[in-house]
Amino acid sequence: MAVIGIEFTSAIAQVIFTLLLLAVVAAAVWLVRRLRRSEANLETIRRENAKLRNEVGNITGWTANGRLPEDWQEKLRTDKAVSAGSAPAVSAEAARQPVLMAAHHALVSVEPPHFASSDSADEISRAHKRIVDLVEGLAAERIDPVPALANGDMDKLFCLWRRLEGYFPDRAETDAYGLAAYAVLELLKRRQVQVKAPRPLSVESVRNCVFTTDDSEKLRDISRIRTAAFAASSRLANPQGGEELVIDCERPGWEGPNGRKNPRILILDRSW
Repeated sequence: MAVIGIEFTSAIAQVIFTLLLLAVVAAAVWLVRRLRRSEANLETIRRENAKLRNEVGNITGWTANGRLPEDWQEKLRTDKAVSAGSAPAVSAEAARQPVLMAAHHALVSVEPPHFASSDSADEISRAHKRIVDLVEGLAAERIDPVPALANGDMDKLFCLWRRLEGYFPDRAETDAYGLAAYAVLELLKRRQVQVKAPRPLSVESVRNCVFTTDDSEKLRDISRIRTAAFAASSRLANPQGGEELVIDCERPGWEGPNGRKNPRILILDRSW
């Protein structure tokens, strides 16, 4: 009886081991297939981004390191002025529309910008979609840029642009958000509205900004931002009275015919 019991227990153990082994193999196959699909999707996105870069580069010109040049708006105007002599007359707004449309395509081609594992995927996706829709509406002239700025509809665009530019210059989203922000800035400039969105790790005065220490997005928990903030803070040896290090631009400021508004920026406090 004892021998039969031992053999029965051994058989059960072998069955369990076999099932576990099959489960591990199945999981490995699934992971490999998913990885291959992800790699294929990533390669497709890279090809689309490369194609978009070439198209935008023909309009604005990229610098050697893949960034928009400081004088890209002037290059665009010059290019349009040269082509105007050999092309049918078009309105000034229509001539500039390709840049906003290129910005829209660039935003569509990248993933929503996540910064930490604790970020809400749904919330970030919704914010990214609102920005995509905003740029598309501006390009199609369905949205008036000045009220959109005053109502805060552009806050997230400028905030994410500055954050990506300041802390994550190596990410694919940085170029897309940069192109969108520059295109919108140029659009607002033509409406006599100047936008001020302070760069992270720059120094600003309380006379020109609204300071806050309410780190609602928990940026202090993101290692790259935290490290860069402390490094920049240590170099700020003798700040003048009322000056603070910019950690994040939460809301852009603006000045135009209908008034002005100071930007709101996040600064360091003891919670960091």
